Amino acid sequence: MSLVRTLRILASQRPSLPPRAVADPSRVRRVRHDRVPVTWIDPGLASTATIVHLHGGAYVQGESRQTWEWLEEVARRSGAAAAMIHYRLAPRHPYPAAVDDVLAALADMQREAVLRPGRWVLSGDGAGGGLALAVAQSLAGSGADAPAAVLLESPWSDLSREDHGQESLRVAARLYAGAVPRTQPRLSPVHGDLAGLPPVHLVTGAEDPLVRDGRSLAAALLDAGAEHHVLELPHGGHQVAVAGEGPQAQQARRFQISAVRAAIGLDESAAH
Repeated sequence: MSLVRTLRILASQRPSLPPRAVADPSRVRRVRHDRVPVTWIDPGLASTATIVHLHGGAYVQGESRQTWEWLEEVARRSGAAAAMIHYRLAPRHPYPAAVDDVLAALADMQREAVLRPGRWVLSGDGAGGGLALAVAQSLAGSGADAPAAVLLESPWSDLSREDHGQESLRVAARLYAGAVPRTQPRLSPVHGDLAGLPPVHLVTGAEDPLVRDGRSLAAALLDAGAEHHVLELPHGGHQVAVAGEGPQAQQARRFQISAVRAAIGLDESAAH
C-alpha cells in the first residue's frame, strides 16, 4: 500500500459527527461507553428503542456521510434512537480491537441501562455487518443480553474468501487480521455458530461484490435453523440501502425499518 493511500486511510479514521443537514446538533450527543466513543442521535428515544450501528469501511475506514444519512432516516422512521459505535480501525488497531470495542461499549450501555432488554437492534453494513454478526454470536454464547434482531447489509462475513474481485478488500483483510487465520469465526463469522442468534435480516444486491458472502451466509443460517429474512435486489450494488438511490434503495430501507419495528414491538404504520 502506498504512503499516500495509508495517510488517506488514517485521516478517514477520525470519528465524525452527522452533518447538520442530516441531524441538527441539538439531536446529537457524543459520549464514551467504557473507553469507546459513541455518537447518539435522538438519545431521548433510547427509553423506547435503539438501533446500534457498526459502520462499514473494510475495517480501515470510518463512517461516511451516506452512513449517517441512512442511520438517521432508518432510526427516525422506526421511532428509535441511533447509536454509532466508533470502534478502532486497522492498521493501527488490528483484530481483535474492533470486536473488543463493540463488546465493551455494549456491556457499558447495558450496565447503565441505556439499552433496554428486547428493545434494541444491532445493525452493520459491509465490514460492520460481519462485525455485527461476530458480536451477536459472542453475546449469544455468553448469555449476555442479546439484540432483538440483527440487521446486516452487504456483510463481509468471510475474510478468507479471495474471489471478491477487489484488491482493496484483500489488502484490508491482511491489515485487519494480521497473522490470525482468517477462517477464525470472530473474523469470518459465517464459519461460527449461527444457532441461537436473534432473527437476522439480510439485505444484499445481485451486483454487490460481496453478494457471495451474503448468499453463503443465508445458506449457513438455513442449515443452522436460525430465523432469517433475506432481501436480494436484482440490480442492487454494494450497500444498496446505505449508498444506493431510487426505488431499490427505498425498498431496502422499508425492509429494514419494518424489521426494526417488528423486533421491538412497535406499530409498523408509523414507518411509512
